[in-house]
Amino acid sequence: MNFPGPKFWLSVMPALLAGSGILSADPTLSVGSTVGVPGSTVQVAINYTTDTNAPSLQFDLVYSTNYLSSGEPVAGNGLSDHLIGSNEVSPGLRRVLIFSFSNAPITNGVLVFVPFTIATNVPDQDEPLVLTNVVVSSADAQVVPASATNGTLAIAVLPPQFSSIAPTNGGVIHLQLAGTAGRSYSIQATTNLQSPQWTTLQTGVATNGVLEFDDVSAGLFPRRFYRALVVP
Repeated sequence: MNFPGPKFWLSVMPALLAGSGILSADPTLSVGSTVGVPGSTVQVAINYTTDTNAPSLQFDLVYSTNYLSSGEPVAGNGLSDHLIGSNEVSPGLRRVLIFSFSNAPITNGVLVFVPFTIATNVPDQDEPLVLTNVVVSSADAQVVPASATNGTLAIAVLPPQFSSIAPTNGGVIHLQLAGTAGRSYSIQATTNLQSPQWTTLQTGVATNGVLEFDDVSAGLFPRRFYRALVVP
């Protein structure tokens, strides 16, 4: 749902802010850290944790417009009978309002997914995503204290690649990962690609563009598969 112009927020927010009572619990909003490549669109999750029955909230998501543009949020599993209002109040500031005419409570989970399109000319870097202006309202229009945790959209120009996977003495597998110098990566392993359960073996920085790891447990399994992920 898109509302034209910031005047919408001026008419709605008095209803959210009315009342002086304070509820005891503190809901928490957090930005899910995400990885994307230049030219792609990624979905950034805004997560919600609470033990209150608040049906309404709003927040602003601030980002740099040098390489990012945001789109209309999509409802997550924390919402049920809720409407979503969204407006880009100014460049790099997307405002999101969530409310329910039936006063259905917002539950733990993902509030919304905010799509971000990444420019094609962006260098390998991390883009901060900052939550501000968080207002949570109870069913009787009381303001509920809330906290927020920011996140990161990691833009990886070069995906990590294994330059070497080789056995050494005693059944040890030596892995050498090529990536971007100074970026953090996670090396993971599984024994089954049909229904994989990935285990993190090492998380570290690619010094001079290289991250190495010796899998000393490799000999305990009849087969072993590896993957590498960018760590935002």
